[in-house]
Amino acid sequence: MKPIVFGTDGWRGVIADDFTFDRVAAVCAAVGQFLQEEGTATRGVAIGFDNRFASPEFAALAATMLTRRGIRVRLADASLPTPVISYVIKRDGLGGGVMITASHNPAAYNGVKFKPWYAGSASPEATKAIEAHTNALLDAPETAAARAQGADAALLTREDFLPGYLQHVLDFVKTDVIRKANLRFLFDPLFGSSIGVLDRALREAGCTVDAIHNEWNPGFGGLHPEPIPENLGALFAAVKGATGIAGALASDGDGDRLSAVAEDGTYVSPHHVFALLLMHLVEDLGLRGGVVKTVSTSTMIDQLAHRYDLPLTVTPIGFKYICELMLKEDVLIGGEESGGIGVRGHIPERDATLAAMLLVEMMAMRGTTLAGLLAQLQAVVGTHAYDRIDVLLKHPVSKEQFAALQASLPKTVVGEPISEVSTRDGLKLFLADGHWLLLRASGTEPVLRIYAEAADMDHVHALLREGRTLTAAVGIEEAHKG
Repeated sequence: MKPIVFGTDGWRGVIADDFTFDRVAAVCAAVGQFLQEEGTATRGVAIGFDNRFASPEFAALAATMLTRRGIRVRLADASLPTPVISYVIKRDGLGGGVMITASHNPAAYNGVKFKPWYAGSASPEATKAIEAHTNALLDAPETAAARAQGADAALLTREDFLPGYLQHVLDFVKTDVIRKANLRFLFDPLFGSSIGVLDRALREAGCTVDAIHNEWNPGFGGLHPEPIPENLGALFAAVKGATGIAGALASDGDGDRLSAVAEDGTYVSPHHVFALLLMHLVEDLGLRGGVVKTVSTSTMIDQLAHRYDLPLTVTPIGFKYICELMLKEDVLIGGEESGGIGVRGHIPERDATLAAMLLVEMMAMRGTTLAGLLAQLQAVVGTHAYDRIDVLLKHPVSKEQFAALQASLPKTVVGEPISEVSTRDGLKLFLADGHWLLLRASGTEPVLRIYAEAADMDHVHALLREGRTLTAAVGIEEAHKG
């Protein structure tokens, strides 16, 4: 069995293949060891789980491994979104939290997310330490012995974390304004753990909500629980057949990513959601502060930050970089292209429910729908289209190939001069009118990710094709299906 390797947001694996009870036991024992070494174990730990197959059982095992190290555990009594665990950590000053989830991965996967005492993404140093402890404990007799003992009942409580979290979210927005607007929404949680959470928040704020894919289904109905257009066919169809709605909202498998569909059927990408929330915080609520975005996020954010005279920081891809800045600086909002958005005063982490409620507050305060908000945004920043493709390769991209790619760049791409090249995270080519192309190799698998933004989707697709041509020219070979 291969060693356990932590990615940017925990460890994930295929259930009953490399994600097994033995391996989860080692991971959770390692988390306990890390907390004890860090000196935060005495504050206690919160544990949550999502709607995936056997997630409750894996969460119970996590509780066993932590209580057997003498750590007090508060275990969720039902599935919930990851941000709820982060909120409980921050509110109650806990030493950390464990969430059993594979986020937006397909149904065959499950995973373990670790949230430190500050309630955000774990640092690379923390994940490396936990990873090292895990692999040392995989076959250790003490791991098997602790698992066999079961949880220490004196150190374990089961709790309903949702009421306190929901009250916090509702207190964060102007529910009186939302209630008067009498808005109706469609909601697609994609069978994820936002079921009964995001829709409940909307209803308690006075909205009417009709939900689809809102029952327990660990196979996710054959969908990937990621709120991107190819997974939202049923929501688009529901919008087409609906009347009197202000828009539709969609969240991912563990409730930390948000996208939307306007009532006219237009997809509202995470880039647009981020830009709208930045507009709302500044123009409607009168707030100011820093803005943080990842390198793959829309230039709409740059335009708005400049318009409002707010400092903008661009980070590598991964919310952990945004979290780091939110902990150190006065960051008003931070976001990434995958739909994760964090806001000052909440948690230094992504949260689909809070982002959705702020978007609804914006509609209520402006007296318009989601399509109306998009029109207002486009009047300020123009039209923006975006797409990304993941290209499976025969072999991972080597440093030599990447250097050759950078050295062989043409002067123009799809007829536009390259005005700037950034190597902050991958290779990003800046073109005219805010258009750009980003080439980035995965650090864990033989995949090349190609991102592009332009004024319309035809131009975006031309840029993506050009990205494939540029990489093929330096010997980066795509895998072909047989």
